[in-house]
Amino acid sequence: MATSNNDDNKRHPCSRLICLRRIGVPLLLATLISGCAIKRDQYDTPRVPMPEQYLAAANEIVGDSDSPAPPKAMDSDTPVPQHAELAGWQRLFGSQELNDLVDRALANNQDLQIAAQQVLQARARAIQGQAGQYPEVSLPIQFQNEAPKDGVGTVNKGGDVKSETTYQIGLDLEWRLDLWGERRSLAESADLLLWRAIFNHDDQARKLVADVVSAYVEYLALNDRMRIARETEAVTNNMLQSMEARLQSGDANIIDVEQQRTAVFTVRADMPEIELRRKQAANKLALLLGGAPEGLMLPDGSLQELLLPKIRPGVPSALLLQRPDVRAIEARLLAADANIDLARARVLPPLDLTAQGGYGSRYIDELFRPHTLFWNFIANLSATLLDAGRRSSEVEYSKAAHEEMVETYVQVVHAATLEVRTALQTIEQTRQRLALQQEATDAAKRAWVYSQIAYDTGGAIDYLTYLNTIRTYHRTLDDLQIFRDNAYQGYINLFSALGGGAPSRAAIPGKGQRPEQQPGSILVGPSKQLMASSVWLPSAGWDVNNSGKNNHQPHEEDRETWLVELTGIHTREGVEATWRDLRNRNASQVRDRALLAWAPSEIIDSEGQAATWYRLAVEEFPSRDEAEQWCKQLNAGKMRCQVIAFNKESRIAGRFPWPDPKEDHRAQPAASAEPKTTQTTPKSRLSGG
Repeated sequence: MATSNNDDNKRHPCSRLICLRRIGVPLLLATLISGCAIKRDQYDTPRVPMPEQYLAAANEIVGDSDSPAPPKAMDSDTPVPQHAELAGWQRLFGSQELNDLVDRALANNQDLQIAAQQVLQARARAIQGQAGQYPEVSLPIQFQNEAPKDGVGTVNKGGDVKSETTYQIGLDLEWRLDLWGERRSLAESADLLLWRAIFNHDDQARKLVADVVSAYVEYLALNDRMRIARETEAVTNNMLQSMEARLQSGDANIIDVEQQRTAVFTVRADMPEIELRRKQAANKLALLLGGAPEGLMLPDGSLQELLLPKIRPGVPSALLLQRPDVRAIEARLLAADANIDLARARVLPPLDLTAQGGYGSRYIDELFRPHTLFWNFIANLSATLLDAGRRSSEVEYSKAAHEEMVETYVQVVHAATLEVRTALQTIEQTRQRLALQQEATDAAKRAWVYSQIAYDTGGAIDYLTYLNTIRTYHRTLDDLQIFRDNAYQGYINLFSALGGGAPSRAAIPGKGQRPEQQPGSILVGPSKQLMASSVWLPSAGWDVNNSGKNNHQPHEEDRETWLVELTGIHTREGVEATWRDLRNRNASQVRDRALLAWAPSEIIDSEGQAATWYRLAVEEFPSRDEAEQWCKQLNAGKMRCQVIAFNKESRIAGRFPWPDPKEDHRAQPAASAEPKTTQTTPKSRLSGG
């Protein structure tokens, strides 16, 4: 009684040819309609009217006339581009202690790590946005047992309830064709928000470097003020003892003695306030470094040990458009522009394609028989006839949100312009004020010397005049330190306002108008690269084209060792700062070890620009106990870590490279571009030699 498949095809109203027509015609129609998509090809950054350059700038080093000359490291025959000067601007002050503190902050600051984790979150959303453009295929496996088998209410009174079992397996496909550019707009908006997160991280690094330098400068200035207060206290106390002796011999009166006693205790009363402010500056610095105040040891240095750079007149104002906070708003503005296309596309009817195929049977042994095959295909084009203006209002909302971001972008650019102008004016005015205060201090010192001679050689002046010259000199000397602090703070504000401390990144990918990179130098005279030389090395013994398998000898495969993984993720600049900080504070521990830097995945790799965050681990330890002990020593230095196993499975999974004993571990010059990374592939080793 059975019929052949050929007979079924002849009698069935939906033959293969007819089915292909029914499927192909909607697809062809969808392809033709997609030519009318409303998705724009480009999004532009608005032009903001700005002056070509800042005419005001400081032309001389601020400080004493006998301040030391800039170090030779700042001299070279080759001008440095602005991003190189700004990336390591704290090195212009010529303090290795300050450089180490900045490295420590970049390696351990929690706010910077929070911003890095937000980048990973934005990356996950961007991947979701890209994935939404493609079909979704699922594999449903279903076991169903239903009673009663004919449905609820079908069992007669007194009858038995019987169940029915079915088995089903197949493939489900769901795909919304992007007729109007909805999915592309959503993906592009998510990518731009990822760039926003990256620039927010860069801006956090910019602020962090400025805050560390500012706190350190304030601490040194308070050191100087405390030294002046102690010197003043010592001078006035010696005078008090001399006055008391003269009172006993009848050469002085009690009024002069009490006046001198007042001067001594007035100075002593100021010292606790200075000491409190110094401790507060140290506590602030400790917090920026990512640790507790108890673990921070600062030198008893002086502000006069720092250098000041010379700023070139006519700093280009367009440089501000490369500031990370400005670029974060730029990315958010472009994302808002993409959201307009997204809202427009959602007004139009979507086309959803659904296909299902597989096998289903009441008996598991017949599940994959030809007669249990089933399939279906649905193309659903659904147009909204009435929604009371909900979708059209979303378009108007997106337009208003974009206009809001345009005004926000202009506001941020103008605010950045004001910051630079204010910093330059502060430098210029403070330079003049500092020079005048230095003259006042020198004059007050001469008056003190002359009055001391006059008072000691016969009483040509009275005691109150003599005491007043002492007070005036030490007050002007204290004010001089305050003005010096203000001068350095002006430079700190300037470099921060220009975007110093943040990595240099190319324009945001995509078609459309973007701010141009501004070439040139902001320093007077030529200089050379300010950042320390890179210590990146290629991974050894790892073939990324051979499924992540290791190329070492078989006897190494079964060897298990341990690594100490450092907490957090870092940019390339953060990796190098972490390694310098690790060697500075744990030189004896890392001497024979290397730092592994690997990228679990690429964050951005578009149009030749990479932005990658790395995880770090110190290699290698023969036993877990030794690794745990090493990690405890790092914890004592306020560095967080954990011990992880390094075995055959982890090597095959492509997580870590096995060190090559023949590899040269000495530091090599830095590469000019960000190293290309692949998923779960470690890229670099940092030598501790």
